[in-house]
Amino acid sequence: KPVNPNDHVNMAQSTNDTIPTAIRLGALWRLDELIASLRRLADAFAQKAQEWDDVVKSGRTHLQDAVPVRLGQEFGAYAKSLQRGIEKIEQAAEGVRRLGIGGTATGTGLNAHPEYHARMIKKLSELSGLKLYESDDLFESMQSHGDAVFFSGALRTVAQDLTRIANDIRLLSSGPTTGLAEITCPPVQPGSSIMPGKVNPVMAEMLNMAMFHVMGCDFTVMMAAQAGQLELNVMMPIIAHNLFEMMQVMIGSVNAFTAKCVVGLVVNRERAEGWLA
Repeated sequence: KPVNPNDHVNMAQSTNDTIPTAIRLGALWRLDELIASLRRLADAFAQKAQEWDDVVKSGRTHLQDAVPVRLGQEFGAYAKSLQRGIEKIEQAAEGVRRLGIGGTATGTGLNAHPEYHARMIKKLSELSGLKLYESDDLFESMQSHGDAVFFSGALRTVAQDLTRIANDIRLLSSGPTTGLAEITCPPVQPGSSIMPGKVNPVMAEMLNMAMFHVMGCDFTVMMAAQAGQLELNVMMPIIAHNLFEMMQVMIGSVNAFTAKCVVGLVVNRERAEGWLA
């Protein structure tokens, strides 16, 4: 007869420990892809930093003229910020690798073989190729989604940094006649039907909107994680949806921003150096 998801697939087991395990594996499944996208962007900024290291310009604080800096130093800081963000994500992912499979309904391991937990971690590691850890407290693994919150928070931290960087790109490319115009963004689409030649920083604006979405998803993960009661959190579906959504949106938007904006940025040397004259 047909396979029944409850009586066969999940026989003697509980969704209460399999679903949290699936959420963790789902996040880890795309971790390398996410890290790779951020590294490409960091490398692109580092390349521009090296290329523009001899361009001296006005440093600004409070949006007012301060002291001279090199454009390469500004862009080198963007690269370093992303590198630090990657470290935060990797650190947070370590907690996600700790699986509670085998806790069954409430963490007691009811209906499961005493070796089930350890064997499952070993087998899942073999099947997935991922580095996975046993839980040192199955009750905690059932009750708490703190690891998901910490991981989500690391993504949010990177998202706010990307928002700041995108805003800097928009400011540095503003004008060109009445703004800073120290750099020029590559033309991705016509800026206006009534102002020919207008180039809008649409990829930086896209990144802003994508990161606003990521930050909103993080807030939902946090709210859902604190909404559990006693031995189970029934808000797991929205935690899973938003974690995966955050990763999907960040991967796609960062890749697009790197390829269609940062790689094609052009320095306006005379304009940048001219502000110091």
